[in-house]
Amino acid sequence: MRLPLARRGFALVEALAAFLILALVLGGLLQGVGFGARNESRGDFLLRAARQGRSQLEALGVATPLTMGESAGRYADGLVWSLSVGPCRSSADPGGLGEIVACPVALAIRRPGDAAPGDALTLRTVKIDANRPAQ
Repeated sequence: MRLPLARRGFALVEALAAFLILALVLGGLLQGVGFGARNESRGDFLLRAARQGRSQLEALGVATPLTMGESAGRYADGLVWSLSVGPCRSSADPGGLGEIVACPVALAIRRPGDAAPGDALTLRTVKIDANRPAQ
């Protein structure tokens, strides 16, 4: 039994359409896996940066002096940090114990090298300086 002349090329068109659909589906899956891997890497960075930054901010003014200005460094795992301590202000303690000296602090942590703009974490707080007399 022979196929009509108009139906002879139809199997090739069907095969090409099936390959096109398969390529689109696989492309979407691979793109989703790529986004997932990138998000996992970013999540790992944010977790490490937040943990180390919080530790550094807790030690600031206790284990390390709270001095106005800029400083920078690198953690053991390679993350780069920069610390900015603004001008300190004093105010009266509502408990009547004297004056409180408060200093604004910003700690920026980023990946080493040329990182994307989203590959940075900035922590901001106000530290009470118990070691400094009010001015």
